[in-house]
Amino acid sequence: MAVSQPSMRILLVALALGWSTDFIFYGKTAGISVPIFTLLTLAALFVLGRLGGVRVVGRNLWLLAPLLFFATMAFVRANPLLTSINILSVVLLLCLLLFFYAGGRIERLGLLGYPAVMAVSLGQMLVQPRDPVSSIARDLSTQRERVRLATPLVGGLLLALPVLALFTILLSSADSIFAGLVGGLFQLNLLIGLPETLWRQAIILAATWIIAGGLFFALSRRPEHEDIRSNPPGVWTLNRSAGFIEVATVMVLVDLLFAVFAWIQFTYLFFGQAAWTMQYEVYREYVRRGFGELLVVAVLTMFLIVGLRWVARKETAKEVRYLNLLSTIMIGLTLVILVSAFQRMLVWESVQFYINTPTRLYVRAFIAWLGLLFGWLLFALWSRQDRFAIGAFVAAIGFFVTMNLVNPDADVATYKSRPQG
Repeated sequence: MAVSQPSMRILLVALALGWSTDFIFYGKTAGISVPIFTLLTLAALFVLGRLGGVRVVGRNLWLLAPLLFFATMAFVRANPLLTSINILSVVLLLCLLLFFYAGGRIERLGLLGYPAVMAVSLGQMLVQPRDPVSSIARDLSTQRERVRLATPLVGGLLLALPVLALFTILLSSADSIFAGLVGGLFQLNLLIGLPETLWRQAIILAATWIIAGGLFFALSRRPEHEDIRSNPPGVWTLNRSAGFIEVATVMVLVDLLFAVFAWIQFTYLFFGQAAWTMQYEVYREYVRRGFGELLVVAVLTMFLIVGLRWVARKETAKEVRYLNLLSTIMIGLTLVILVSAFQRMLVWESVQFYINTPTRLYVRAFIAWLGLLFGWLLFALWSRQDRFAIGAFVAAIGFFVTMNLVNPDADVATYKSRPQG
């Protein structure tokens, strides 16, 4: 069966984008190339969708805002870590946009849905071009008449090669200038760039294949093809679940442990008793070593709450309210832990031998966004539990956006330029 006009159109556009990757990326550092390629890809997607009569899902187009932001920041920021984060963010958001371009609701994804969508999108990029390319290959194989007509020309070229080679050798022996011209043409100039040329052509073909796969995938999905509410990507159903007593026991014990720790923080750290009673070096070490471990505890606590609520077998509305209450207490105590971590970091920054590094800004922003995410978790527990994942996704975007806006390298450079004393 002949390849359809829309499929051929997609393949030609993908080939043009594949060539553009060689022009704007090869041998160049990632900078202005990232936003240019992102804009070209988006333009191709929307134009092909319009020509193909594929209606974009407007409620998912908010992904364009962070996508374009991170693509721009990949050009604006020179920090290697931020550049890597920005490029990875662009790839993730492009995968999400391809998946939800013509169908689905991103806010209904679970936590595992985001890596699942990314895996599905990347997998489809590899397999989608197979059928259109196979159709083109079959079309070419049926053009036997044209191949038959071209056969004598190819045969003539093959016969001419030894004749041309013989005459070239004789003429080169007869004239040194001609020999120099032939030597400069055939000795190295045609072969020295051959490996690089072949490598670049392979990159272009690979980029074309992947881009075509992404375009085919985005434009082939339809809302009626799946019911994302009943079967969202990344859903994993447990065969067994924990009972209310087991889950509540874990929560009560963890709440008690956190309550003891919170009491110590209020007594010794927040109200200054540790600073009054400890020697300076002991106090400095006390605050320095704590905030990293407390951040780990806070992150693990979030996973614990989400995991326990996932495995809990909630049989009655009363049991659901009890679990929500225990989770709320745990969230409140974890926020105390986050405040303790932030306070320890501020104290450490005020000590005499503190060295300013970008890490502290990453930690500050992470604590702030983690605190906001705990607030969203609290809302989700009492209102819409299936909306926690989208809040976590937005919080991750917010954290990376904050780091780009703060620009840690510039902050450290400003600190070091000030007179210290």
